[in-house]
Amino acid sequence: MRSIDEIFIGDLLSGELAPFLKAVKEKPDQLSLEVRGGYVSIYYEGGSLLKITQQSRGHYKFTFDPKYCLNKSDTSAYEVISKFEPYSAETYAANLPLLMREMDSWFLAHPKPERDFQHTLLVSNPEIVDIEYQIGKRMRLDMLAVHAGKLMVIENKYGSGAVTGSAGLAKHYKDMCEVLSDKALYSEMIGSVVRISEAKYALGLTDRAIPETEITDAEILFLLAGYNERSKTAANETEKMEQTLPAKLLLMKETDSIISWDKAQDLFVR
Repeated sequence: MRSIDEIFIGDLLSGELAPFLKAVKEKPDQLSLEVRGGYVSIYYEGGSLLKITQQSRGHYKFTFDPKYCLNKSDTSAYEVISKFEPYSAETYAANLPLLMREMDSWFLAHPKPERDFQHTLLVSNPEIVDIEYQIGKRMRLDMLAVHAGKLMVIENKYGSGAVTGSAGLAKHYKDMCEVLSDKALYSEMIGSVVRISEAKYALGLTDRAIPETEITDAEILFLLAGYNERSKTAANETEKMEQTLPAKLLLMKETDSIISWDKAQDLFVR
């Protein structure tokens, strides 16, 4: 279950981790802080910038993925970053700009518009509670949200080409149905959503915490950005689905930022 304890929250608010929370609040269009199981991940424009793991009471380890430094001939930044003391909050806080510059360089060489789109949705829609929700080795859910009393299990697709194949709509629908039908996994998801919302509220990142009693049902939602409405690929994927649970589809433009929840169409209604 995803959560962090009161000590972790206190250190983010006023302890040695406070500079990281301050940076997230100052740059909400670029940075987000996501609660994991005993650690937090700070995302930069949709990519994982820094992992802060609680080792013991008041002690933390900092992890930056070195791959972001290794996409160009100049490896001087990697040589500097690789020597950082992994338990030094002060070092990593002081060098956040350097880490972000290295990620900028990586993104320039490896653009991922779907990552940018997801980050835009995250910062623009308060209903979204979490992103990149990993369920064991089964699958990773793009986003979890709570809207109108429902747990929204969301899969983002960017461009018509992302709709089919081994990671297409039909495969994701099957996996989502299996997860939602598993009582233990479903209960864990609800618990995570509640605790994540409580932590984010305590940190001043959201306007409220979500009580468990508010979530009375679940719904599958596919968000398709930049999808050619004349294409039949989504309809063809729908034909492959065993209609186990209801699902909805919402088409969005690449420039959209607000999810129009009420405009989502029932996937199986023709």
